[in-house]
Amino acid sequence: MGAKSSSCFSRKGKSLTEYYTELEAIDSADFIRQAHNNDMIPYRCDKCGLWHLAPKNRQTPSRKCLSCTDAQGKPKELYFSRDDAQRRAEIILREQGVSLSVYECPENSGFHLTKH
Repeated sequence: MGAKSSSCFSRKGKSLTEYYTELEAIDSADFIRQAHNNDMIPYRCDKCGLWHLAPKNRQTPSRKCLSCTDAQGKPKELYFSRDDAQRRAEIILREQGVSLSVYECPENSGFHLTKH
């Protein structure tokens, strides 16, 4: 079973549980789904490299774009579908009050977010 992370925290400041393998994270997500009727999905953390769980409705698959950067020069997130990008924009609006638009990446297959 997983252990509490010393480097990764939820939005509420709680330590996330970390899993060393994807299979371990999948097993834990299955247990949570069956025991608590809570639909979780594993993801590999960019910060620690281990696996965590997130509510399925918050999952917006993406990767770092190799061509496009944000205003600070960091690689932009490249969302695999317009729907994933739009869902992330809605989460950010709800949680941070920042309104973002979705646009197609001019260099790669995918979508980015930008401020209005």
